[in-house]
Formats: sequence, C-alpha cells, structure tokens
Amino acid sequence: MKKLLSYIAVTVLGFSLAGCMDIEPTSTITDANYWKNSDQAQAFNQGLSSWMRSYADKYIIWGEMRTSIYSGTSFSGEAPQGYERLWNNTLEKSSAVVGNFGGLYTGINQINLMIDKVNEAGYLSDAQKNNFLGGAYGMRAFLYFQLLRTYGDVIIYLQHTEGKTIDLSKVARKQDPAADVMTQIKADIQASETAYNNNYKFVNGRTYWSLAATKMLKGEVYLWSGRQMGGGTADYQVALAAYQDVQNNADVSLLDDFEKVFAYDNKENKEIIYALHNRENEASLWNGLYTSLVMNKQNVGAYRLHDDAGKPIKFSESNHLNLRLGSGVMRFPLDKRLWTKLFSDDNDMRKKGSLADVYRAAGDAYVGNICNKFHGTLLAGGSATSWYDDQPVYRYAECLLGMAEAKVLLGQDPAAEINKVRLRAYGAAYFNAHREVQYPHEVSSGGSAALTSFYTDNPFVGGDEDPIEAILKERLREFLFEGKRWHDIRLFDKATKYSTANANRLLWPIDETTKSTNAELKQTPGYGD
Repeated sequence: MKKLLSYIAVTVLGFSLAGCMDIEPTSTITDANYWKNSDQAQAFNQGLSSWMRSYADKYIIWGEMRTSIYSGTSFSGEAPQGYERLWNNTLEKSSAVVGNFGGLYTGINQINLMIDKVNEAGYLSDAQKNNFLGGAYGMRAFLYFQLLRTYGDVIIYLQHTEGKTIDLSKVARKQDPAADVMTQIKADIQASETAYNNNYKFVNGRTYWSLAATKMLKGEVYLWSGRQMGGGTADYQVALAAYQDVQNNADVSLLDDFEKVFAYDNKENKEIIYALHNRENEASLWNGLYTSLVMNKQNVGAYRLHDDAGKPIKFSESNHLNLRLGSGVMRFPLDKRLWTKLFSDDNDMRKKGSLADVYRAAGDAYVGNICNKFHGTLLAGGSATSWYDDQPVYRYAECLLGMAEAKVLLGQDPAAEINKVRLRAYGAAYFNAHREVQYPHEVSSGGSAALTSFYTDNPFVGGDEDPIEAILKERLREFLFEGKRWHDIRLFDKATKYSTANANRLLWPIDETTKSTNAELKQTPGYGD
C-alpha cells in the first residue's frame, strides 16, 4: 500500500518533542498501520507544533522587517545579501525574498489531514478529539491570517493530499478573494472555540495551541476585518470581547521583570500565551534566522558597550551571553536612531531589555544598537551562544494592548490597559512619581521641553495626544523583535509614515517560480502581470 509521506514527515518532527515513543520505523508507516490509537494522534499533533515553528522566520520577515526598525548596512560591515529589499521596500516578483507563499500550504495540508483523521477516529474520547480539533482549527486560521495580511487574495485549500509538500501546480486554480479567506478564517476560529468548549487550560503547555491562543487570534482577526475590510464597530466589539475572555479566564499575568519574560531559564512563564519552542537538536530562534541579527564574536574587540554609569566596557564584561559570545553575522542592521528616538525615558526597562548601544573601542563614538531581548544559552562545552530561546507569538501584554486598540476604535478610553503595560515597564515607584510617563501625558507638544525635543522629527513614534499613535508606540516598545510592527502600522494605515513602502505595494509579490507552476495565479496588484 502507498506510504503516506505526510504522516512520516510530521511523525519525524514529532519525535524530538515527544521523546522516545514506541512507534514503528518511518519506512513502514503506511495507511494500514497509522491513525490507529491515541498515541499516534498525539504524535501527529506534536508534529503540527513543529510545522508552526518551521515558519518562525516568516512570521518575523512578514511581520517586522519592512519597517523603519531596520535600515542601511551593518556598522560592522556585513552585507545584507538581498535582505535589504525588505527595509528598502524594493521587493519584486523576480526578487521576492520569500517564495512559495512561505511554504505555509504544506503546514495547512498537514492540519487538513489532522482534522479529517481526528473527526473519524473512533478510538479517541470526545475530550481528546476536542483538544486536537481546537488546536488544528486555530492553527489553520492562524496560518491563513498570515497569508491574508501578506498577500491578500490566496487559495483556500481545505483538503489533504498525500506527500510531504503541496504542489500548487496540481491545485491549478486562481486565488480566492480576500473576503472569502477572511470568512474561512472566522469559521475556523468559531470551530476552534466550539471544540475547546470553554476549556482555557494549557493542556500540553504554552508551546502548544490553546483556547487562549484562539481568542488572541480572534482579537487581531476582528480588528483587521473591522479596520481594513469594512467590519467596523461590530467587529471591534467582537475583538474586545475576545481579549477580555483571555483576561478573565486564562491563567496569565504580566511579569514584574520585563527581561524575565524572554529568559531561557524561564520559559512558559505566566505571561506567555503561545510561543514557538526551541531547544538543542530541534530548532533555534527565528528558525535559525536570528543569527543574522547578532554580532559575530570575532568582531567584538573593535567595539565597546556602556555600563549603567555610561562607562565603556568590553563585551566580555557584559552580563548577557549574546553580547560577548555572539555566533552570528549581522545581516539585519538596526536603525541607529532606535537608541535615542524609541524610548523617551531611560527608566523604561524595555529599552535596555530590548537594545544595547555599541561604541567604537577607539574614540568611543556611538555606532549603532543591537538586539538585547534574547540572550540564548551557553551549552556545556560550547564556545558560543546557542539561540534556543522560545519565540513569543502571543503574550498577556498583547492582550492588554489589543483591548486598548479595540477601545480606541470604539471611541472608548484605553488608559487602563496602556498604563498597566507602562506600570510594568517603569516599575510602580517611578511610574507613580512621574506623571509624564503615564498615559495620556507623554505628549509631543505642550509638555516638557525634553518631550518636545524627543518627538521632533521622530521616525518611530508619536505623542499620546493621538491615541492611535500612543498604542502604536506602546506596541513597538513592547514587541520589538517579535514580528508585530508591520502588521500594526498597516492596521492603522501608517505604513508609508513608518516605513519606506509605496502605498500601492503594501502586499507581497508572488515570486515568479511559484506563479509559473500555476498559470491561474494572478500577481499581487502593484507588481505587474
């Protein structure tokens, strides 16, 4: 009987998450001996989590790198090797950086298979079925939402095929309208909610999909459909209710220490709602792409950091592994103005918890900043940092700021949610003693001279007097390097303000290779035929 390579591929991915399991060698897994018991279904479910993780780099590329966070060439001289097309917004169908729709249809195919097989699995209890289906429908909605925001019209594919990959030439049909894609996303969200049946437990941990993750997705989906697809007030109300459901029912809270949210030794903490799990012999941060944001250890001798007193220190004197034992090549240069123009007050712990300022060893001239949000780990016997930090997708801070977004769009006051995030950022003592950091008092004019100077010609953020700008500012400070910024500025029609993008090219081109395999595909508007 024909071997089901799709089962094999997912099961192999599941082994690293599942550990040792009594499953036949992959060469003998066939239609006749798979999908026979709950252990096999669970292994496949683990494999789906691996598929979600395999797209980790796409979430960052699509969600962040076309914005003004990135700019120019690395101060240490590394070439961006084509990635500059992202922040320069010079994408073309002949040089799209990401091809084949990011490979997401392969993961969607696996999810389709899971849904079909679980629905017909008489060996599973209702509780097991509901947990598997709740996750599958939620993950499929998530992947289609990435495609919708990135390409607009895309093919809705709800069947499964045998084989490890999807060949779009065999699908051989044109894209479905974005409105239909959104309808399908919402239907999958509803199916996920129904399957979970109000069970907010993180049954398999916070690196697996859950009802809380579905609700977070629901919030941002309905914000998008409300703001960008004509849904308006009704959709904003649904979004607000979804975020409130997470706040009221899920076991989540803000951590007091911002840096501990991302710490390697504090994974799956209570702020995390859904994260992509990384560890040795499995996968590393951003599906390995994070090394393009990190200095190579051979370069650090020419540069210095500053300690809290402003004194130059060697990288070896830093408390953070990634600053003295970097194992990357800096192909993703950050705009050097981030250090002075993103955070208006140095007491915001997110500044040093997200960025580090770098100076030349000779002369101490400021040259730029690097990421300091993820610190990795030094494995036993290792000589360089390994980037096995988990990658947050949804966390409780986003639930709060999602509520703030919905409230602003509904004409309500977002102060409570914004100030909860700022309170954690500054600590209670400083926050309570400094009115200027409390919303809505961090204003671009009419406040202190320091704030007026900070906001003059600011390329990243605006003042609190505009609540939309206040939310965009808070989200950028909070979610830097988490793949949110491009979608945020597109949601509020600020992409041309906070990036180099052309208003007619906010979506992604379909690469020529992919288009050539399916003659029915229509090129994304703005990129020619």
